[in-house]
Amino acid sequence: MFEWGGGCIWCGNNAALERFDVGPIEEKLSLSAATLRELEELSNWHDKALNWEYPPDPSPWSQAEFKSFEAAALSMREKLQAELGAGFEVVYESIP
Repeated sequence: MFEWGGGCIWCGNNAALERFDVGPIEEKLSLSAATLRELEELSNWHDKALNWEYPPDPSPWSQAEFKSFEAAALSMREKLQAELGAGFEVVYESIP
């Protein structure tokens, strides 16, 4: 989940790549409008963890902000898994 500058759901195996191709796939999934809005909000929040003027610098986020984001992202992972069902495996990879 999450890529700098946009997109938050990506294929993680060959079966998904064959079905959805490359790039972010949230718009290709049967997700509710509310979930898509939440994903966009999380993606925008995620992008604030990077110093865009000089990306090698440390993140402007505090440890508390990282923890808050991780909690929200894990909650979204659960929501996505429930909304997509057993035919999908939703994996969240934390921000390093």
